[in-house]
Amino acid sequence: MKSTKFLFPLILLLSFFTSVARAQSLSEVINSKDAVLVDVRSEKEFDEGSVKGAINIPVDTIDKQAYQLKGKKVVVFCRSGKRAEKAYQILKKQGVNVYNGKTVDNVKMLQKSNIIQKVKFLKDKPSVFVIKSGSTAKQVAVALGKDAVLPNHTTSEPALLVVLRGKVKFIIAGEEILLNTYDTYHIPADIEHELVGLDKENLFTVTKSKDW
Repeated sequence: MKSTKFLFPLILLLSFFTSVARAQSLSEVINSKDAVLVDVRSEKEFDEGSVKGAINIPVDTIDKQAYQLKGKKVVVFCRSGKRAEKAYQILKKQGVNVYNGKTVDNVKMLQKSNIIQKVKFLKDKPSVFVIKSGSTAKQVAVALGKDAVLPNHTTSEPALLVVLRGKVKFIIAGEEILLNTYDTYHIPADIEHELVGLDKENLFTVTKSKDW
């Protein structure tokens, strides 16, 4: 009898924690494949720069366009968070599955990118994904299939190569350097070099900076 008495509250407690565990965090929602990121600022603000993959629906028009967002996982955001809160309340009342991402900077901070999803391991040519490009630094990911070649080229600034998967043959000044997974190599400026993929899947990043 005593065991039955304590069993029911225990089941309720476990059910509560299970439901909490199932709830997605904002970062998980933002990075999920089915998320719709909605910038509710003006068209002009949106054109000046926004979050990767975002669409623009100004808060003043979101009430009329809410029907397009039903059945989707929506994250709204703006510059300061005020318009995002307004859009959140409007969409929530209309039954949209909506999350308040607050600001552009907040969503950018939580957003991630998966390199593997951006490249292909081709046998006839390299596949390149630009991770970051700025005035002082640039970082790219390069994927090579087996025997694929990144032809002779030079870099205007010293660069750092980091092998993330597989192994590559680095050819410079007539010498061959074998680079395995997790190996790093500092590429000197203005010297021709070539890379060849040795495994089925080879992936490395190259980062160059004017500050090095």
